[in-house]
Amino acid sequence: MKKKTLLLGCLFILGCLKVSVAQSYEGYIAGNLPVWVELNIPSTDGPFSGTYFYKKDGGIIPLSGTVKAKQIILNEMNKDGICTGIFNCTNFGDSITGNWNKPNSTKFSSVKLYKTDVSFKTYARIPDAARLILSNGKTLNDELAEYTNEGGKKPKLVFLLAEKNILSTSFEWEYMGPYLSAGKVYHTFDLTKNKEISLLNEIDPSKLPALKSKMKILIGQKLDEHKKTYSESEWIDAFGDKETYEKSFKLSEVKDSLLGNFYLRSGMLNIVVDDYFAFPHVIQVMDFSFTWKLSFREMDLYLKDGSVLNNLK
Repeated sequence: MKKKTLLLGCLFILGCLKVSVAQSYEGYIAGNLPVWVELNIPSTDGPFSGTYFYKKDGGIIPLSGTVKAKQIILNEMNKDGICTGIFNCTNFGDSITGNWNKPNSTKFSSVKLYKTDVSFKTYARIPDAARLILSNGKTLNDELAEYTNEGGKKPKLVFLLAEKNILSTSFEWEYMGPYLSAGKVYHTFDLTKNKEISLLNEIDPSKLPALKSKMKILIGQKLDEHKKTYSESEWIDAFGDKETYEKSFKLSEVKDSLLGNFYLRSGMLNIVVDDYFAFPHVIQVMDFSFTWKLSFREMDLYLKDGSVLNNLK
């Protein structure tokens, strides 16, 4: 009888205890500031805590607050114990969304977090551009320096996606010469190696023809639309002769190089076809550019088994 009473007592105490579950999240504040978040979410309403850091040069920031039903309010504190930011979010199970603001401020930044595996924390912090190796063997820092105008600043690097062990970046460049030149450069890296990813190498060779076939149809449609932008005589002047003009608007095959320029962002693979005709600057306005967007789910259909791009959210 005593053993039974003791057992019931233990079960009662355990039932009263709040069980918290440690969970890691990745995501963004303000849409472009990648963060890593770790929360100890209790099974019932009440106080809880956690930490987070900005993936680029960010120290660990303590969090404390409360959860009620699915509503989460968290305060971030600095080393002096002063509140420097407030998260007001909703927990949807696999994701947490809401906003962040400074105390006494009416300016809000969006918050979007997704559940992730704690093992990806090893590659969560974004390396310096001097450690990111491009396909040509140079570093991203080298390329940024090459696009720096004399006496000017390096182009600003933007983080388009920083999730799991993948980093996708872009930067804009501008050159003031006889003709104004400008453009945008994209690179995506595998942070387990700090090396640039070739999309072509991640695609299953047996599925590449299907991907190219789909892309060929899309490019053909875009070319037909772009063709109407100028008159036939203007196109002939641009290409030099009628035969070259007509051939240029007939796509016989999708070359591998058209898959070379891409980036990842907001659940989409973006394949960028830029300056299709490679016109000189004087008629560059007549050139043809577009971006083909595929969801990560559709992208997975073409990737080979074990690709570093598999199962992105």
